[in-house]
Amino acid sequence: MARAAAIRKNNARDLRLVTAGQGVSLIGDSITQLALPIVAVDLLGADSLGTGLLGAASTLAYLFIGLQAGVWVDRSSRRAYLLAADLARFGLLLAIPLAYLLNILTLPMLLAIEVGLGAATVFFNVAWPAYLPRLASGPTLLKLNARMAIMGEGAGFVGPGLAGALISIFSAPFVLVVDAITFAVSYVTLRAIRTPEPPAPKRRNALIHDLKEGLRALWVRPNLRIITLEAVNGNIAFSIMIGQAIIFQRIDLGFDPALIGAVASAGFLGGLFGSLAAPALLRRVGFGRLMIVGTALFGINEFLLPAAAFVPREFAPLFVLANFFIGGFFLLVYVVPVTTFRQQAVPDRLLGRMMAINRTLTWGFGATFGYVLGGLLGNAFGRPNALLVGAVLQTIIPLIIFGFARIWRYPTIESAASFDNRAAASAGR
Repeated sequence: MARAAAIRKNNARDLRLVTAGQGVSLIGDSITQLALPIVAVDLLGADSLGTGLLGAASTLAYLFIGLQAGVWVDRSSRRAYLLAADLARFGLLLAIPLAYLLNILTLPMLLAIEVGLGAATVFFNVAWPAYLPRLASGPTLLKLNARMAIMGEGAGFVGPGLAGALISIFSAPFVLVVDAITFAVSYVTLRAIRTPEPPAPKRRNALIHDLKEGLRALWVRPNLRIITLEAVNGNIAFSIMIGQAIIFQRIDLGFDPALIGAVASAGFLGGLFGSLAAPALLRRVGFGRLMIVGTALFGINEFLLPAAAFVPREFAPLFVLANFFIGGFFLLVYVVPVTTFRQQAVPDRLLGRMMAINRTLTWGFGATFGYVLGGLLGNAFGRPNALLVGAVLQTIIPLIIFGFARIWRYPTIESAASFDNRAAASAGR
């Protein structure tokens, strides 16, 4: 009894550490998401393609190491990869203000540093959702995922506004020091976790064998497969928008950094409400129906952003603020249950590989292609037209994919995950 009580106490302490550490780190992330494009546009003269390439640099590493990262994460301590990623990102972010001080910062250098940051983020993003089920399970895991989403959106609400104010006072490169410090905080809190991880498997197969096993695990699960397919499309469309949003506001609409920060904060505020609402909406609407309704409304909302270019200038901030707020809400209404579904549909030993494959397909291919496509479309046809393309993709394709899969049949996450697990068992996976 005493041992069980001690384990529960340590586990509760570890969950508080996770929440606090990542909450601080996510504030830094949201600052960087605003500061880096402003560095590129204001100080280095980046155009639409330049900002698109900056976004692509952040996800490019998924194409080259994303799949291998999943195998390596499943073969050893997942926390060790989280710690190494935090240290790497701490050093790389500090390199940007240092290069600016030395007057050697260029757009190619910024792109190279962003590739390095993206590579470290690959390992963190693959290991993180695979590590959380080792700290919690069942309803506690759903609550933890929702809590992390809430923290992310809350941090995102604070971060961009703080970044806009800091950039107005200091130069954008020096604001990145704040994010570097938050990665140090994340490292310290992760290091303090006491919950032990299970020992790594002693028997190791060839890398290609483990990759094939992970790919088969995804392919034989029908709901997981269809959600991954839609995520590829969603990341293409979303990255077109994200890659062009800041330069669109800065150049086409004439927003200053403080207003751009307020717009981003509105998006995260919407996401915060979406995170809070997701569990209740999941119970009321049902898992499958929420997937369809959430993606459809998210896509329709994306038309508000390019519409801001065609309304009187004084109304443009209202359109952009509404777009980010509503989009943030429906994005998190979708993300919270889908994240929990993935964790329940795949056994622990395959979870790192599944997340790596998912990230490689959705971020490595989808987001990288979307960022570059948005930059090319923005330069060739204008940023409003590039944003329209993203809105169309975000609206039409999910309805086709989810309608074809009849995903509305699943009232709960458990029913969808159970169906996938039965399908995997029938296929012998």
